Amino acid sequence: MKNVFLIALLVVLLSCQKVMPPKDYVVLHGKIENPTEGLGLRFYNPTTRKSFTIKVEANGVFRDTIKLEKAAYYNAVYGNVFGAYLANDMDLEINFDAKSLSKTIVFKGKGEHENTFLRFRAKLEGGLMGADYKAFLNVEKPNFDSKMKKFSDEFKTELDQKKSTLETDFVTAQLVYLEEFNKGMAINFVEEKRNNSELGAGKQSPDFKNYINHDGGKTSLSDFRGSYVFIDVWATWCGPCKYEFPFIGKVEKMYHGKNIKFVSISIDRLKDEQKWRDMIKKEGLVGIQLLADKEINSSFIAGYYIQAIPRFIILDKEGKIINSDSPRPSEPELLDILNSFDL
Repeated sequence: MKNVFLIALLVVLLSCQKVMPPKDYVVLHGKIENPTEGLGLRFYNPTTRKSFTIKVEANGVFRDTIKLEKAAYYNAVYGNVFGAYLANDMDLEINFDAKSLSKTIVFKGKGEHENTFLRFRAKLEGGLMGADYKAFLNVEKPNFDSKMKKFSDEFKTELDQKKSTLETDFVTAQLVYLEEFNKGMAINFVEEKRNNSELGAGKQSPDFKNYINHDGGKTSLSDFRGSYVFIDVWATWCGPCKYEFPFIGKVEKMYHGKNIKFVSISIDRLKDEQKWRDMIKKEGLVGIQLLADKEINSSFIAGYYIQAIPRFIILDKEGKIINSDSPRPSEPELLDILNSFDL
């Protein structure tokens, strides 16, 4: 009789216990070695373009709770960038040394398996493309196909081995990502071959005529014949474009008075001309500032198949292409190219 009573009591106690619902927020915490004073840990969602920043204490410790609309991939920024998958109900610990982030970052807690897989994915992609992305796209097709197959096989094998520890939605999302990544790389491969054929060194550049000049009047590409031309394609709404502003100014100053023209072409809407002018003044932009005639659909932009900005182009004194996708001003390789000219 006593055992029956104990069993009945246990049943009652268990039935009274409440199953805790999943939290509608993610807990993010950890410690950063060698932190930068005043710098927060920023998480940016490239799909929604929304971001949030977590305060980092002087000793490198951080902790915050964030309510997310839905699970998503984020670019986390603390000096350097790393990928992070976040979802409500996670309790994710992130630790790293700011001086060697990519080598020291470790994820712990709920969400560690998904984020560890993302680290594997990033390493796999790095191994696929190597240090020179363009060189990878310029291999012969059988070699390209072989490399892509090896990448896909290793990706799927790792995902299959780890799927028991991963969220189902995360696994599904990774398979979708792989499919889209493969399609994108195939398109990039074809486009690179086309660009080499149509926009290779020595080819005549696509033309533009009568673009609005910030200093007054209209300007055409032919006005620069006899000089080398460094072209920057940008827009006021483009964050990466604005990042290059100080570097462009520095490079222009280095070659000021030399036989090279620094031409910036904005693809802002014509109705936003004043916004364009205001930014030039606010940022103290240098060189020749032009506004394209039909935004992204301008014939010059279309002629270079420009899908993303900023884009940098170098032409010789005859208007022929030297480099249709030049290194950025923030990259030291650009100076190696410019220093090789007879300026």
